Parts: sequence; structure tokens; C-alpha cells
Amino acid sequence: MRVIGAALLMGLAAWMVMPSATRRQQGRHLPTWLGIPVGFVAAWLVFGASGVVWAVMAVAVGETVLVVVRRQRQRAQILKGGREVARATRVLAGRVSVGEIPSVALEHVAGDVEVLALARRAQTVGGSVSDALIVTSQQPGMAGLVPLAHAWHLAATTGAPLAPAARSVAEGTARRARLEATLDSELAAARASGRIMGLLPLVGLLMGHVVGARPTVFLTTTWLGRACLLGSTLLACAGVLWSETLADRVAREALP
Repeated sequence: MRVIGAALLMGLAAWMVMPSATRRQQGRHLPTWLGIPVGFVAAWLVFGASGVVWAVMAVAVGETVLVVVRRQRQRAQILKGGREVARATRVLAGRVSVGEIPSVALEHVAGDVEVLALARRAQTVGGSVSDALIVTSQQPGMAGLVPLAHAWHLAATTGAPLAPAARSVAEGTARRARLEATLDSELAAARASGRIMGLLPLVGLLMGHVVGARPTVFLTTTWLGRACLLGSTLLACAGVLWSETLADRVAREALP
């Protein structure tokens, strides 16, 4: 009966974490974290209290890895977006600086630079190029399009030349892209140090086995050992996340 009950609870947890197509279409989503306590109860039914301890550690480690990977991908997207914006503004500024009409320059540049594709489509259908640039700027790392949108709007409404503003925007986005890349490379060592510190307890376990202390026996067969294992796992995960948060904060404060 306990196994059957655990299977039912695990099925319920999976149903809560992975919403059905009907709920997705209706926009109704249950919070993912609701499946965690259900999984803990299932672990308790199958493996007892020790199963809950292992489940907590698995969730902590898994969530930490997901957070680190997700933040790494976000940083990569921001760096890529910044480079694309810098390239787009540089090429556009170069064309309008030699006397090319802004609309024609946008048509040519957007063919090679995906960042300006939405602005070109807006121009083709008679929409607002500046509004399209503002929309595109909401993507990761593309905030540099905001001053270009303002400059384009000013040029379109007052007839002011776009070239000086475009050159200024291109220089600013290039500086920001270089600064973001520099910060990411300099903070990579700090992030790596935090992750290595999180793995040091495993090195301690290995050294214990080398000298014949058999620490895993104590950690996995006694309640005091399980408590120590759980506490060290949670502290290691917290340390990794703390170092990641500190590095992200430094990067945010260093950027203008």
C-alpha cells in the first residue's frame, strides 16, 4: 500500500509540475514548487524519514545547478545582444554619416543585422520605427537601442540630422559591449571559485576514504551523520548561490 500511495503521489507531483495542454491554453498554471512537498511525502512513504533527507538534498543540489545554468545562459544572451546592438548601430551610423537616407540605410542594414529586422518591418508597413526599436530593446542585452529609438524619433519629427546622434549611440553601445565582456571575463574567476568551494566537501570525503576513515558510512547510516550531510549540502548550495549573487551584483553596479 505504501508503494501504491507513493506512486500516486509521484504521479500527482508530475501532473502539478507539467500542466496539461488544456491548462496551458487557458493560461492556468500551478506553481512548480507545489510538487516538491508531494515528492517529499512520496519519499517518506517509500524510504521513510531518511528518504526525505535524501530528497531534500537532491532538490537543493538540482535547484542550485538549474539556477547557475540559467544565470549563465542569461549572461551569454546579454553579451550576445550587446554585441549585436553595437554592430547594428555602428553599421547604421556609418551609412547615414556618408549621406544615405535613414530609411534606406535601415533597409540595407536590417538585411544583415537581425536586431533591426522588426524596425524594418515596421517601416515597410508604415509603422513607427522608434516604437519597434523600443520593443526590440526589451530583449536581453539590447537596451542600447533605446537611445537610437529616441534619436530616430527626434529626426523623424523635427527633421534633425540622424548622423551625429547615430555616431554617438554607436560609440556608447560599443563601449558598453566591451565593458560587459570585460566584466564577464574578470568575474568568471570569482564564480568559478565559488563553485569549486561548493565541491570541496567531496574532496574531504575522498581524503577520508584514503586514510581509511570511511566517512560515508557515518554520513549515510546514522542520524547524526545524515544531519551533518544535509546541513553541509544546504550550506554548500547556499555558498554557491551567494557567490553567484555577489558577482551579478558587482556586474550590475559596474555598468552605467
